[in-house]
Amino acid sequence: METNSTVEYLKKQLDKPFTHSISPSTLLLGGTLRYIAVGETWVDYPIKHDLTNPIGMIQGGFLAAIIDDTIGIAFFSMEPKYMFTTTNLNVNYLFGARKGEIVRAKANVIRMGKKIANFECKVYNMKGDVIASSTSNLVVTTVKAIRFTDVQAQLKSL
Repeated sequence: METNSTVEYLKKQLDKPFTHSISPSTLLLGGTLRYIAVGETWVDYPIKHDLTNPIGMIQGGFLAAIIDDTIGIAFFSMEPKYMFTTTNLNVNYLFGARKGEIVRAKANVIRMGKKIANFECKVYNMKGDVIASSTSNLVVTTVKAIRFTDVQAQLKSL
């Protein structure tokens, strides 16, 4: 099985809620890493009150954020040399999730090219039903990629 320093670092974070992240949105969403491999991750997210619409269901934008966040983790697990940014995120909303429920997002790379990365992500309720499916393209930037090992050193110095 392929591995790298980012995957090894994240494996130590399995089954723990994210309490440190380079991404403030990751902390807002409050996910717990359940599985990590190169180019693939599963994250559980609680549907908190702050993520719901007036009828107590997850608001669509937050569901898209969960997808984008999970894809970002799968992307970083591949230790790219440069950052990529999302150019599109196509989401099919199939079902909802209520406040208090937990959803599991599973993202994986379809193709990692030199200029474009293509990912897919599905979000499941705890019954195993798909509540959203998506694909996303990311495009390379000129910004050097951040390494989780560098972030870990920065967090220790705080």
